[in-house]
Amino acid sequence: MSLMAQNKTGECYKSKGPLPLAWAVFQISLLCVFVCLFMYGSAQAKTSIDIGSLVPGVSIPSQKELEVSVQDKADLNGPIVADSLAMGNITGYPIGKSTIGAFPHFQVGVAMGAGMTNMRYFDDSRPESDNGSLPGITPNPALHFGVGLGGGFDIIGKYFSLTKAILDPGLSTDIARLSDYKLISLGAKLRYNIVEKKKLLPFLFNFGGVTVSLGGDFMYGDIKVSGDYEADFGDITVDYGSAVPIRVDFDGDYQARILWSMFSLTAQAVAYFDIFYLFSFYTGFGLTGNYGYFKMEFDGDGLLSSDDPGYIGFRPDGQVGTLLFESTNTYQPYYVIPTYLVGLEINLWVLKVTGETMVNLYNRKDVNATVGVRFQF
Repeated sequence: MSLMAQNKTGECYKSKGPLPLAWAVFQISLLCVFVCLFMYGSAQAKTSIDIGSLVPGVSIPSQKELEVSVQDKADLNGPIVADSLAMGNITGYPIGKSTIGAFPHFQVGVAMGAGMTNMRYFDDSRPESDNGSLPGITPNPALHFGVGLGGGFDIIGKYFSLTKAILDPGLSTDIARLSDYKLISLGAKLRYNIVEKKKLLPFLFNFGGVTVSLGGDFMYGDIKVSGDYEADFGDITVDYGSAVPIRVDFDGDYQARILWSMFSLTAQAVAYFDIFYLFSFYTGFGLTGNYGYFKMEFDGDGLLSSDDPGYIGFRPDGQVGTLLFESTNTYQPYYVIPTYLVGLEINLWVLKVTGETMVNLYNRKDVNATVGVRFQF
């Protein structure tokens, strides 16, 4: 039941619940933060290298340099990917209306979202463009659906699942062969239309209302790849009569596994506006708590060699030795991400076309984007 209150100017406003908007958002946000505090974890990263069968007269005094070189490559990009997973996980609900309506009103559609981090990689004037880092891009397609519950409440869900048994893309190149994969993405969001829509300028511009929501999202992936691997380890000290730094190359076989699991709890408050009925603009703020990991496993073995002129003079075939290494690295994303959301929906009767994006207010660099098409009845 709606409550009616009157301000000092005699104007009335409506609220469908006893709590003011600010207090409701505060409660939801506080719950999100409270849960995050008990989801604390730490990154684990380790690379071990064993060098054997060295050619006579050759030794590598500092094997640690190779381990550090491999580890640096992982540590540079691992957190970037973990954060893109967190930003991608909370996509999948592009809806430009403050409420679906009372039961049996419902909506159904498809969406494609993506979390994107380290976007400065594409800016040639930034150090991220040539420091060895890569952009983190995590796509997240979804079938999303929702139903009105009445009393200002509605619930929205999303789902996506794909395995190699269902679809084998047959990916195979000179350096990588897809052995197996499994992808799962699902979530649900309970929304409450705390401030109802209001007509301001009929047809031209109307206030669409304010909705608060609390949702949970889960994403899981397991991808296994094998193939041939080549790497340049930079200046490694090799002792062939005297300790000399040379460029050492690795050429061998590998087995790799990428594994991730991500759970996110998100509270949002979003305001909606209708323009010429054809367009719906919405914007608001959110707070997301994340618990999960991004894990990389890499096992390889092969030949170490060098084409350094000095070393070639000592060893014409360039062989330095053999290398066996195991690298296992686990990274966590930001545990709490405050976000700003903006979106636009095109209303074509029951057909809605929507695009939205969120920015991570913590660093103002990580973003996500979602486009979707849905039918609302």
